[in-house]
This record gives sequence, structure tokens and C-alpha cells, in this order.
Amino acid sequence: MPRIVCESDEAAAIAELVSAGLGIGLVPAVARRAATCLPLVRVGVDSPDCRRSLALLRDAQARLPASVRLRPPAGTGRGAGQADGGL
Repeated sequence: MPRIVCESDEAAAIAELVSAGLGIGLVPAVARRAATCLPLVRVGVDSPDCRRSLALLRDAQARLPASVRLRPPAGTGRGAGQADGGL
């Protein structure tokens, strides 16, 4: 079991800590650009247990365009305005 002593949402900070010898870091593949000048080795993780959750934030007072309101989110069969808290 790993001993997690630091968590960060900033990919560049994670890369700097790893580069300084302070452990390993797990970052999304899109974050690779944050550390192009550091001497790091990138290893892909291919495991069904390794997932990332994303959330969409929007202004609660703003009205969604009709094209978004009428399109059901993937796999739900519901309109976007009805899915999970009225997104």
C-alpha cells in the first residue's frame, strides 16, 4: 500500500516534486506538456481500476442553449437539463 504524503491538482508542481526526488506522481496524459523540460520518465498506466472523474461547472443562473438541453447525456437517456442536479 502506498504512503501518500502529498496531493496536488497542479501537474507542474507534481512534476517538480518528482524531479526533485520526492517520489512518483500520477497525472493525466494531457498534463505531460506541463513538464517537458524536466528529466522525467513517463510510464503509461493501463488498468481498468485507474479512472478519472470529471465534472462540468456552469453558471446556475445562465440558461443552456436548446441544443444542449435537448441532447441526452451519453448512456442516460435523459435530457441534459434533467441529469444529475439540472446540468
